[in-house]
Amino acid sequence: MDETPFPRARSGSTIQRRPIAVPDGRRARRFLAVPALLGFGLLVSAAAPLRDAPIVWYENDRAEDIAEPREREPSLVWDGPRATFVRPVGRLTHPGRVVRKIGTWFGGDPVLPAANVNRLDEVPNSSWFTNRIGLFPMSPETAARGPGDSRGPDKSDDWTVVGAKTDGVTPGFRIRDPNGDVFFIKFDPAEHPGMASAAAVISGKILYAAGYNVPDDVVVEFDREDLVLGQDVRITLPNGSKRTMTDLDLDGILSEVAPDKATGIRAIASKLLTGKPVGPFAWRGRRKDDANDHINHEDRRELRGLRMIAAWIEHFDTKQHNTLDMYVNEDGRHFVRHHLLDFASTLGTGAAGPNQSFGFEYSIDIPAISGRLLSLGFHEDAWRKLERPPGLAEIGYFESKLFDPIEFKPLTPNAAFANLTDRDGYWAAKIISAFNDEQLLAITATGKFQDPRAAAYMAKVLGERRDKIARYWFMRVPPLDFFRYSDGRLSFHDLGVERGLFA
Repeated sequence: MDETPFPRARSGSTIQRRPIAVPDGRRARRFLAVPALLGFGLLVSAAAPLRDAPIVWYENDRAEDIAEPREREPSLVWDGPRATFVRPVGRLTHPGRVVRKIGTWFGGDPVLPAANVNRLDEVPNSSWFTNRIGLFPMSPETAARGPGDSRGPDKSDDWTVVGAKTDGVTPGFRIRDPNGDVFFIKFDPAEHPGMASAAAVISGKILYAAGYNVPDDVVVEFDREDLVLGQDVRITLPNGSKRTMTDLDLDGILSEVAPDKATGIRAIASKLLTGKPVGPFAWRGRRKDDANDHINHEDRRELRGLRMIAAWIEHFDTKQHNTLDMYVNEDGRHFVRHHLLDFASTLGTGAAGPNQSFGFEYSIDIPAISGRLLSLGFHEDAWRKLERPPGLAEIGYFESKLFDPIEFKPLTPNAAFANLTDRDGYWAAKIISAFNDEQLLAITATGKFQDPRAAAYMAKVLGERRDKIARYWFMRVPPLDFFRYSDGRLSFHDLGVERGLFA
């Protein structure tokens, strides 16, 4: 990399480095971790001698100039049962995993370490992930800007509708603005205006700052008069068939939306990604027609660690259909870039509105169902105690008191999430804890809540959940990191203290 990566201190942009010195009081036990880490390093060096070589910060996943892959179209009908039943049974009966499970009695791990980390145990930049807030300072303004300029479609002239769909939970359409940029326009549920659109934009900004590839999503307001229907536009109907779109179709889609008298129709505008879409990526295995896809997806730390980031923002709808591979051409070389997308089902709400059980149970959760049957109704599920914040109609079931990071569950089991190790969780916690309160306030403001108290509440809860996640993993893995030896002095960062988690 062009610059040396450092963590950002919670108290500001100045890096706080601590020389090794014998502490007293409550920090004495934390100091014991230093010789433990050094001892571990000696053990590792006995097996793999240290060598003077550059640290790998860029994964070589664009070396092959590949032909255009075939578009993946996984079945939604089969994807859920396979993730819920077939793959968990396969993991349970896998011989290697069974042997490693026995090793956990002696401090081992049933899962092999992530396959794409460098010698500093960090994830190199790749077509999957780019190090941002976890290693480099980021201003609140940059965090709020996200992957693009966050201005959305140009409103200097009409928007031309170039495509539409009426199927799915949230029907919408595509527009081309006066600059020629294409955006997908999606709406909030009529019963919950502002909720899903704010969640989608806020979560997208967080995921981008964390390092992932996401679309440039913004909240927009417009009127029916701002739209004109393009020539020979096709519309996809609920039964999957297509026909030429009419103004009546457009009016029908907009009739499901509840416009605000002052601001007009509110929506999410998601800018078209660069390249050609070739379908979603799978959470397990590799893409066979991509010669650069050389690491099993379930062994990639950025996908394993995403489990904790998803828990933080309650991103429960992580099925593979909410990912997208784009075949791109950069500097004459063709490769696939991997994206996450569609974040309306986050922050306590879903595409159809809020639901108490989101993040607490799988869609088909056998242990939870069995527990309710065996208890004959005398045991109350924790999520039934959830309440929405009073007076904040734009906030769903998003809180921090009942939040337990390790108990988070998406709608369907995720093969990459299932491989999370302590090192993967610690890596994710470092990124999450690098977000400071000012950045969270700047990001939540981009949700354009009508009630400014909603943005403040969202930032507050995100901060509380952030700290819960960091404390959990920093208690499992000592948060002494970014060691440096210079002029006969070994220095390091105590992330727990720098980020205000331990006094």
